[in-house]
Amino acid sequence: MKTLKLLLLSLIVISISSCSKDLGNYKYHDVNEVLIDGLKQGVHNSERIYELAYNDTLKLKPTFRASIEGSDMSQLTFLWKIDGKLVSESNELIYIGNTKYGKLHAEFTVSNGKTGVDKKYNFYINVSNPFMLGYFVLAKDANNASLLYCKTVGQEKLGFQNVVIPNYPLGTNPVGIEGLRVYGSSGIEYYNNLVIAVQNSRYPVFQLESRDFVPNLLYSSNSFVGDKTNFVFEPTEISMDRLKNTIYAVNRGKMHVLQHGAIGLPALYNDPLDYEIPLGGLGGNHNESLYYFTFYDAKNKRIRVMDNGSRLGIPYSFINSFDDITDPAKYPNQTYVTSQLTEINSARKFIYLMREGNRIFSYLLGYSSANKPNSFERIASGPIPGDGNINVVYFETGDTFWYLANAKTIYRASHLGLEFQEHIKLPNDAPGHITKFKRGQGKLMIATYDAGYSGEKKGSIYIYNDNTLKLEQALPHSVEEVVGLYVGI
Repeated sequence: MKTLKLLLLSLIVISISSCSKDLGNYKYHDVNEVLIDGLKQGVHNSERIYELAYNDTLKLKPTFRASIEGSDMSQLTFLWKIDGKLVSESNELIYIGNTKYGKLHAEFTVSNGKTGVDKKYNFYINVSNPFMLGYFVLAKDANNASLLYCKTVGQEKLGFQNVVIPNYPLGTNPVGIEGLRVYGSSGIEYYNNLVIAVQNSRYPVFQLESRDFVPNLLYSSNSFVGDKTNFVFEPTEISMDRLKNTIYAVNRGKMHVLQHGAIGLPALYNDPLDYEIPLGGLGGNHNESLYYFTFYDAKNKRIRVMDNGSRLGIPYSFINSFDDITDPAKYPNQTYVTSQLTEINSARKFIYLMREGNRIFSYLLGYSSANKPNSFERIASGPIPGDGNINVVYFETGDTFWYLANAKTIYRASHLGLEFQEHIKLPNDAPGHITKFKRGQGKLMIATYDAGYSGEKKGSIYIYNDNTLKLEQALPHSVEEVVGLYVGI
């Protein structure tokens, strides 16, 4: 036992002696570290994000100091990398966000050539599309080149800006613009699916999301599902389905349904009358347009009504027509103005507007319980209001009113009669006359054209509150000649 105690004591003494030999043998030196000021700080990545609108410029000019007072910092060098690419070797960053959308990783490195010590600062640049929500205008210049304008809701003071789609020239002879609101995971998260048609373009019809403005569905002659030998896609009119990403397009007088990147066979492709739809002859769609549709046949001077065979048939495959119902003898000497599929008193109807001289006439086409058209009757007639011209006219399915514009005034009339009353009149100093108007999301967007204006931007835009009819924004001479409008706020 005494031997064991002596052995333990010896080990303790050796251990203490060994530890005491190392005390004071280490020399600690402060490292001269570069400290970066003037940039966003924070431990988490979300605290070091710089928001940048596409095509805008981010400028960062940090300052530097040494962690040891009086240290030499004359040999500093700098590297800025964004998305893995070297963009600057200066002490400041000037970056234009015009290469891609999204959250881009960035790294700033400061190297001290004297000490060999590097200091890194990691951050993110979130390049976003400022026009995800806004007022959209498709226009054309004096040479028929297509122009896309947008007024963002994010910066109310900004006017309309010419929006360039990256790596995608629009082409010439624009046809129209349509849109559909798309919701995300909640009722407050949404963006717009836009459809743009340009007659002479590599892709005459294309769809893009307003979140990034990159086309995601492209339609060209090669998209046709039939014999492509003699098929040329040069649309003259489009209409987007109100519920789905489906497009109705008129090409060389025939109606085609565009879905999922494919152009379907023409409606009534075995039509013995070989119909021809003129400009403005395509009927307005509604929530049952996948089964029923109408258009005006200019070749045979008659209204055509068609369906897909039955409610159990293939949607958007229009194979049957009902020419006995819409006999032209029922509207002699009258020219077609417009039409719309709607519901009146909970019943499906097609409503039409025809013209003869300075008078207009409305007709209703009804359906039987077997879902087949069984009546076509005239319900009202009246004089064309204002100066007697019809610049814009359409039927609103929500309130079942006709809206008609000429000169500087929009008129309104019930479907039960055509006694048009003044609805909205532009300010007296508004240049030009009304050429387009579009309702949506509680707003009324009106476009005018001033042919006598000497400048390039002969188009003006007026935005009203559609509920109070109060003028909210007047933007005279802000765009070129307007072809189409879309309210995407």
